[in-house]
Amino acid sequence: MIKGLPTVLLANLIALPGLAWTEARAEEANAKQEDVRTTGTVPANITAPTDLWGEINVLGTSPFWAFRIREDQITFSRAGKNDVITINPGPMAPTKDSATWTITHPPSHYTLTLTRETCVDGASGRRYDLAAKLVFQGRTLYGCAASVAALPAKPAP
Repeated sequence: MIKGLPTVLLANLIALPGLAWTEARAEEANAKQEDVRTTGTVPANITAPTDLWGEINVLGTSPFWAFRIREDQITFSRAGKNDVITINPGPMAPTKDSATWTITHPPSHYTLTLTRETCVDGASGRRYDLAAKLVFQGRTLYGCAASVAALPAKPAP
């Protein structure tokens, strides 16, 4: 059993493209997250911006969808559906300007990509620092995202 992960979440292990989720990979991800939490800096071998490793809220409309990316889990919400909660493995192959999470939670599979660029929520007119692209059930949906810490600082439209 992977330390710190509830048994229920172990049933929802993340399938990475071409890789099996292993206990060693989980321990590596947990160690990186612990480094970020205790030192406040991203490990040297990670090129993603710090805000792509922190707590992030993502939202999209038409239809409504949202993600809450937290240190240990990702919650995917949709109108009229139960939330899907999975383990957060961290982004795969991050760059300085983007990061992608690929999650399989049977029967669903989704890919979420965050890109550092200004994004305006069409419903509220609010500006965000990250654009989001969600590929889910054969559809591509777009939205906006920001770190939780940055959200209170964002001026209302």
